[in-house]
Amino acid sequence: MLNPERKSRVDVSAGDDLLGGEEPNLPIGEAESRETVSSSQRFPSVSTQKQAANASNLLLVPSEERRRVLLGASPGTPNSSSAAMHTANFVIRVLKSWARLVATHQVFKLPPFIHRLQLSEDGSIPAPLANCFTLVKMWSEHTQGSMDLVESTVLLEIQRLLREYVSYSETDLLAALQSLLLLLTILLFDLNQKDSPIAQPIEAELIVNVWDVKSSVASTGMLLDEEQSHVLPTWRKWALVSAKRRTIQALHHLEWAWSLVRGYPVLTCFELGPLPAPTAGYLWNENDELQWKQSYTRWLDVWKFGGSYKLGELFNIDPGDDLNSRTEMWLAEVDEFGMVLMAELNSVDV
Repeated sequence: MLNPERKSRVDVSAGDDLLGGEEPNLPIGEAESRETVSSSQRFPSVSTQKQAANASNLLLVPSEERRRVLLGASPGTPNSSSAAMHTANFVIRVLKSWARLVATHQVFKLPPFIHRLQLSEDGSIPAPLANCFTLVKMWSEHTQGSMDLVESTVLLEIQRLLREYVSYSETDLLAALQSLLLLLTILLFDLNQKDSPIAQPIEAELIVNVWDVKSSVASTGMLLDEEQSHVLPTWRKWALVSAKRRTIQALHHLEWAWSLVRGYPVLTCFELGPLPAPTAGYLWNENDELQWKQSYTRWLDVWKFGGSYKLGELFNIDPGDDLNSRTEMWLAEVDEFGMVLMAELNSVDV
């Protein structure tokens, strides 16, 4: 996800300089011709990021060049780097484990990109996730004889979500994107074997089309005013915006790993640099609102100098240097979701 060969761009509805000194609308793919640029030059300093434009309405748009590459080119040879493939396989295993978690525990133990506050008071979940959970359960119990049926059913649901998401409420839109993450995981990395009727060009088409849903979710807000002001937000607002960021980051994980193993140019997420990195595990996992408020207040004090840890800071890590105190503190606090991102960071220069 962090290799600089990605061809993608980011639009900013606010029209300001999102990265505080770089060109936000420049296709990231142009980094191919700038491979000598050091990581410290890719992102502004923390103080500059703090003054950057409001990223709450971040609009994610894949470049036309990346669309052409994925939709018009035959896949190449998978990356030959053992380190890169090891990381890609690790990411794929984690993604599949989240699908397995859903199949086994349903709403009683959620993967780390679906927040419990997305459930209603009676424990029910938005319709897109309810349908998804049923299909994931079907996948977990399929036999060799029923594989084609499960595969075609999952594909039909993905295609339905891609058609209908434009009519969804904000809550259902997020649920649809989370469903696409789980369903694409099992379709691309488990059901779709070499002799599968689902051809690889269809995979690329699905990957590209999901960007439209990501963009719609991002347009509903990716950063709270309270987060920018470093004050206490409401629990529900914070939980939902955190779930949005985690879901979009997880889909970047998926596309990065898929591109690597299929031989396509790999994906970065540098455009997400101004956003907060995955939050502390104890905040994400808290079940009581009062306890969450107390924990968040303490967290605000821990991060009072420089504000919350940003993804751009993580991308700026020099593999040869020790971590600075902010990065060490972030790493000390994160849950397994943040650890996946940290693992991918090791593939920056492969």
